[in-house]
Amino acid sequence: MPRSEGESLPPLAGIRVADFSRVVAGPLCTMVLADLGADVVKIEHPDGGDDARGYRPPELHGLSPTVIALNRNKRSVTLDLSTGTGRATARRLCDTADCVVENFSTGVMEKFGLDYQTLSRDRIDLTYASISAYGRTGPYRDRVGYDPVIQAESGFMSMTGEPHREPVRTGVPMIDVSAGMIAAQAVLAAIFHRLRTGQGQFVEVPLFDTGFAMTHHASVGYLATGHRPTRVGNGSVVAHPVGIYQARDGSFFLSIAGDRVWAKFAVDVLGRPDLVAHPDFASNTARLRHKDALDDLLRPMFAAQTREDWVQRCRAAGVPGGEIRSITEAYASDEASSRGAIGRAPNPAYGDVPNVRSPLRLSASPVREPLGAPLLGQHTAEVLSEWLGGNDVQIAAPDGVRET
Repeated sequence: MPRSEGESLPPLAGIRVADFSRVVAGPLCTMVLADLGADVVKIEHPDGGDDARGYRPPELHGLSPTVIALNRNKRSVTLDLSTGTGRATARRLCDTADCVVENFSTGVMEKFGLDYQTLSRDRIDLTYASISAYGRTGPYRDRVGYDPVIQAESGFMSMTGEPHREPVRTGVPMIDVSAGMIAAQAVLAAIFHRLRTGQGQFVEVPLFDTGFAMTHHASVGYLATGHRPTRVGNGSVVAHPVGIYQARDGSFFLSIAGDRVWAKFAVDVLGRPDLVAHPDFASNTARLRHKDALDDLLRPMFAAQTREDWVQRCRAAGVPGGEIRSITEAYASDEASSRGAIGRAPNPAYGDVPNVRSPLRLSASPVREPLGAPLLGQHTAEVLSEWLGGNDVQIAAPDGVRET
């Protein structure tokens, strides 16, 4: 999109990323880089491309919601890596890229001659990010695994759900999402390292390691004390009252974490200053110990007023409390509108698609205006011309490169 004179470029403008990733974690990583201005080229197989293109019946211009959500601001090139020409063309794209991102099973990129060890022989400045299930080294490097399995095996799922019931996975693929975010951070750090030293490096982000990292305080507590984290539903093991509470006409969520917040809640929301110093509730430790008694006290108070009354009281007092909204309600909310969180992302090939705006806000180098996710192979000729030179489409097309 043209920029007015004096308007700053995004921070990663000029950085080229050859993106061999698919599904969630890798595409989320490269979408963050694309939002920050990198030229991300999504390299896909001509027959179907990214597996996520087949998720759910395609609903918008033949694109699945997953592809739309995770591939804005990218361009798509189709290469058949099973052919010599396809591999050679991919190698040339990697040779002109600043960064390569992939999340194939272990050994696949080596088979194609596109692994870090091979590429870095001629490109000591290459940043290469590899996202895997259980890591690229060790006895489990060949094991495959998607987010739900990693949630289960890393212990992450054991802390999610109601007590005395089976663990549940999160409603969104939190391990995939977190791994993608962490990989993007690592790529940015590697690019910064290259600016200082001229050296590239191999970046590895396993989903299993990410699962451990996501349990943070619970894992540290267990390792330090042997105390096994338990499932507490919508409650908390570190503070109370935290959870869903019923007002007269509906439920709301309350999160009172800390004694200062408790004092404001008791005085300004409940109108009960006597509870601040009550021996059963005066400290966070005491409130956790007497959580059932505290809930017995709060329930009839909450039931006497509407949900809106309690939410507004919490907001006025600076106490964390809010409505429990559906997606429809959240997207229609004043908060979403005031932040410009929801919009449209155009693509000249098909019009536009819904877009959830990047949450990143940079005052001096803003993120890119969104472009809709690419159709499969939409930019093959364009990218080969820009990255490799004018005649490469004609040279490569008979074998491994396909325009769609």
